[in-house]
Amino acid sequence: MEKKNNIKSKGLGRGLSSLLGNENKVNSNFIENNNISNYKMIPVELIYPGPWQPRKIFDKNDIESLAKSIKKQGIIQPIVLKTKKENPKEYFLIAGERRWRASQLAKIHTIPAIIRDDIEEKKIPELALVENIQRSELSPIEEAEGYLSLMNKYNYTQEEVSQAVAKSRSHIANMIRILSLSDLAKKLLNENKLTVGQLRPLIGNENCDELIKVIINKKLSAREVEKLVKKGISKSNLKISEKKIDLIELEKTLSDICGIDVIINFDYKKEKGSIRLNCGNLSEFDYIIKKIKA
Repeated sequence: MEKKNNIKSKGLGRGLSSLLGNENKVNSNFIENNNISNYKMIPVELIYPGPWQPRKIFDKNDIESLAKSIKKQGIIQPIVLKTKKENPKEYFLIAGERRWRASQLAKIHTIPAIIRDDIEEKKIPELALVENIQRSELSPIEEAEGYLSLMNKYNYTQEEVSQAVAKSRSHIANMIRILSLSDLAKKLLNENKLTVGQLRPLIGNENCDELIKVIINKKLSAREVEKLVKKGISKSNLKISEKKIDLIELEKTLSDICGIDVIINFDYKKEKGSIRLNCGNLSEFDYIIKKIKA
């Protein structure tokens, strides 16, 4: 496929912001260059997510917070739409999916929108990806898939991707490499239970999933994970990692709630087990006793 020089210009790095300006400001570049009469109120049920949207995960709390804001202040920045070819009464989202989702949650029936049928459809995926990356709205996996998409679908080199999104070539390469991690690793990364720094040393390691259990159980930092991988997984670590991931995650959840270490041992065959609360001092011990009595 021929590379699109008109896209890979200085303007590409701005992404959709070159069309929209700052999402939180009415006084954007786009609005300054367009008459307010171009705005339309579009029923939310006639709008659909664009197939080019690189973002797949939307934080529930974030959408709820935005919905509350919309109820109080309304929608400050219009969304941007493109008319569906097969049905001129329906639209695809180019930008503003968070606002569209939050509007539905806020029970807003119509939403201000700008119709941009003048934008070539083949340009939208690239612009949308750059915009999402620059706004830091993508998960690490989505970001990595976005970089790979630019390279595979639009014949970008790593250097050209680097220039487009204002990231170093090493960052692009390292992010793409995380796509080779195990399904468990990518799941925990998407759920924000582990970070890219903690998982990057596991790329290409045949004991990836076993090491992940050790990382969670011992609450290892990224630097500690690097040391563990260099040292190699020991028999004692393997014994710890035999504990199922659901128990390890439950231990972490309870530890976060209680503020102290929680150890769970459970025999799935006998269907019985124990929960141990490790109190580091008298005040922690008193705290747990009061909680149990309450």
